[in-house]
Amino acid sequence: MTAGGQSWTAGLFRDHEIAERFSDDALFASFSRFERALISGLAKAGLITREDAEDLIDQIADFEPDGAAIVEAGIRDGVPVPDYIRQLRAHVSGPAKGMLHHGATSQDLMDTATVEALVSVNGILGQRIETLLGQLSGLSARDGGNTLQAITRMQPAIPFQAADRIASWRRPLQSLYDRMPALSEKIGLLQLGGAVGDLQDLGDNAETVAGIMSGELGLRWPGQSWHTDRSPVLAQANWLSELTGALGKIGQDVALMALRGHDDIQLVGGGASSAMPHKQNPVTAERLVALARYNATLLAGMHHAQLHEMERSGAAWMLEWMILPQMCETAGVSLTAASALIDSIKEMGKTA
Repeated sequence: MTAGGQSWTAGLFRDHEIAERFSDDALFASFSRFERALISGLAKAGLITREDAEDLIDQIADFEPDGAAIVEAGIRDGVPVPDYIRQLRAHVSGPAKGMLHHGATSQDLMDTATVEALVSVNGILGQRIETLLGQLSGLSARDGGNTLQAITRMQPAIPFQAADRIASWRRPLQSLYDRMPALSEKIGLLQLGGAVGDLQDLGDNAETVAGIMSGELGLRWPGQSWHTDRSPVLAQANWLSELTGALGKIGQDVALMALRGHDDIQLVGGGASSAMPHKQNPVTAERLVALARYNATLLAGMHHAQLHEMERSGAAWMLEWMILPQMCETAGVSLTAASALIDSIKEMGKTA
């Protein structure tokens, strides 16, 4: 994510590892997995012979799409799937060629690709949360016995221990981490509905095909499509905003502690001022606050994207594609920044 296309902001706001999960290569790889799994399901249902299915699966695996053509066609189609499938149909041959993409629709591929990206992203975020939780435990072990002035409503309250404030940072992160298995269950869904979401082209074979596909893709089949039920991606967005909010709380506290002085916190490094050389601005803490507010703003957009008219909305769908990768990247860079911030704490609180 860059601000207004300005490349100098990339170091502040971009997370290349997360962004890669939403790249064209990742998207097309997901499309390929979907189409191969669909052919396997059709073979299991007896709609294609096993031999013809294996031949078609091999051809799909060998296919390399023309990304530039898909980009151009996407302006017309509003989605990359139609031209991808057009190219794929031109690539494959054999008796089962006519069954390519049978029973599926563009949304099935797009939503399943989104789910696969989110599952991968959450694996990265989970590892980073683990690292940060360990850092906070280490900080508490080192400085937790030091004294801090508690602050309520921007006024001095009573003294307490640094461990108390660190615990207020750590607890929400631990809760978010503990909720990740339930989040995975919520979002890890195969999307398969066909043209209008009722799987009518697959008829009585729908459950068989979906069962094979879910097994091959490692996703759960919920028993029906969720074309207009956006609760899975909304659950992800809510969790991401909570995560960046918890990290923003750490950033805001550290920035205010730095303002109060060395009795509260001593930081190594800091941002320079063009006018005041004596300053060391708590830039990393400020980033966490800005990123938390950004994700909170984007979250409203995801709630707008929940409104799919009738059986499919192009407008709401596009809004998801614009927002959700940004929220994931924001969460990723926030975790990296939070780890750097905790590492920069030379001492927290005042020793007895």
